[in-house]
Amino acid sequence: MAKKGFDRETVLDNAILLFWQQGFTASSMLQIVQATGLKPGSLYHEFDNKEGLFLASLTRYSERTMGSIRETIEQSDSVTKGIRQILARLIEDTLDKQYCGCFLIKTQLELAAQNNELYQLASKKLADTEDLYGQYLGSQFDPVIAKQYAKQLMMVIFGIRVYGYQGRDKNELTLSVQQLLPWLYPNH
Repeated sequence: MAKKGFDRETVLDNAILLFWQQGFTASSMLQIVQATGLKPGSLYHEFDNKEGLFLASLTRYSERTMGSIRETIEQSDSVTKGIRQILARLIEDTLDKQYCGCFLIKTQLELAAQNNELYQLASKKLADTEDLYGQYLGSQFDPVIAKQYAKQLMMVIFGIRVYGYQGRDKNELTLSVQQLLPWLYPNH
């Protein structure tokens, strides 16, 4: 069997950037070929089609996001401190001139009316993220409360990711998050 002449993770990272910036529908095969550096035959052989590449990209993005959440929380003094660090980082991201929100949320917004496999995978990955937060919060709070807090947290994260396009002041966003999640910021 012939050895691949490309690194799958690099191809997916390049595809993520393209899909993240342009969305699924607006990304042409020519743009995908240019972004990934692969020939069409290699793309089709490895991923079957544009949808296959997009599904693999969503999965890779989600795995990296979940890994980052785990790492931040596990390296923090407490679960809530780790979550505060994650939220601060998300707010900081909105200040970047190249701000692009969340790939999973953008996919949901773009494909909601279609309710296709791509939309369903993005929805599942976001639900998995909420479950992960719920598991961590469950170490500090009653399981029922932890689940409610995880849902609140995801709603605030969605808000940051979408509202971030408004180019708001960092302090304004931080204050809003603190007011929306008083259980996470008990001293504010």
